[in-house]
Amino acid sequence: MDPNHKVDILVVDDNPENLRILEHIFANLEVRIVKAQSGVEALKALLEPEDFALIFMDVRMPGLDGFEVASLIRQREKCAHIPIIFLTAYGGSETGMFKGYSLGAVDFLVKPIAPEILRSKVSVFVELYKKNKMLAYQEEMLRQSRDQLELRVKERTRELHRVNEELVKEIAERTRAETALKVSLREKEILLREIHHRVKNNLQVVSSILSLQGNYITDRKSYEIFEDSQFRIRSIALIHELLYQNEDLARMNFRQYLNNLVSNLLRTYRIDSRISFEIDADQVYLSLDSAIHCGLIVTELVTNSLKYGFKEQDFGKVSIQMKALENESYVMTVADDGVGFPQDVDFKKTDSLGLQLVNALAEQIDGTLTLDREGGTKFRLEFRDKGQTVE
Repeated sequence: MDPNHKVDILVVDDNPENLRILEHIFANLEVRIVKAQSGVEALKALLEPEDFALIFMDVRMPGLDGFEVASLIRQREKCAHIPIIFLTAYGGSETGMFKGYSLGAVDFLVKPIAPEILRSKVSVFVELYKKNKMLAYQEEMLRQSRDQLELRVKERTRELHRVNEELVKEIAERTRAETALKVSLREKEILLREIHHRVKNNLQVVSSILSLQGNYITDRKSYEIFEDSQFRIRSIALIHELLYQNEDLARMNFRQYLNNLVSNLLRTYRIDSRISFEIDADQVYLSLDSAIHCGLIVTELVTNSLKYGFKEQDFGKVSIQMKALENESYVMTVADDGVGFPQDVDFKKTDSLGLQLVNALAEQIDGTLTLDREGGTKFRLEFRDKGQTVE
């Protein structure tokens, strides 16, 4: 709607002078005055295509009075929404005002009326009329846009339906492929679990053979070498046993492994109750390769502590820690509060097979191995394990 377009107002009054006065009052407003001198003329004007923003209705008129005309107007759907302001020169009785408002009047004014009040009321209803027309226009544009959108949606829906049918076929094919893959993976998992079980059994057989061979060894030093080798094999077999029992065949719960490993050490070496063990490990999961290396390192260092760390001591403690660092690396320490590591011995250059093995294992996983001689013996290994998860 053009905002500069003049809006129609219907003025109904049987007195021509009153019509002239109202026309003069509204002269500067953007309105076009349509005049009617009777109720019949007013009803005829409302039959025209024009739409009125406001009706000023005189109450007392010959023939049809203002109330009767208003009642007829309200019965027509086209005119039912037009605001009506009643005008009267005979004072306002409560009965008359009530009747006017009951017919849908928006105001009831008693003549004479200040021109400013009339212009103000006209301006308000004209502005409201324009806004309503604009809203109606926007609603129509919105409806047309919605119809166009619905048409496009229908076309798009047909296209999507076709694509969806193709996707359903593709998903069915992928589902069949995934099912076959899951079956294959399950078979490989069963096979891998069986491999861990057989490796564990074979290592136990090797350990038993070493034990039997040890019965024929009379030299104490040679027997200890056999015994150490036997326990190294047991520590590796323990990893395969835990992996066989674990749901995840690729990762090892290292805290659980440490507890089992220390229990086996205690049984093997029949540790005196005065030597205590302390394990402080985060819930970390190591790959099989790292777990085997760390397990063998713990085995060698704990064995050295039990053999040499508490000579001429009545009691002591062996501590094992495994901690996850913020930079995705890990620190494992094995310490005892025994007599301490000899000051004149370089642990990286020694004839000890166990320490040679420890250094080699640490190097193989790119770990950094250090020794602290303060207050006993404390070996510290820092390393990284790709693909590991910390919980």
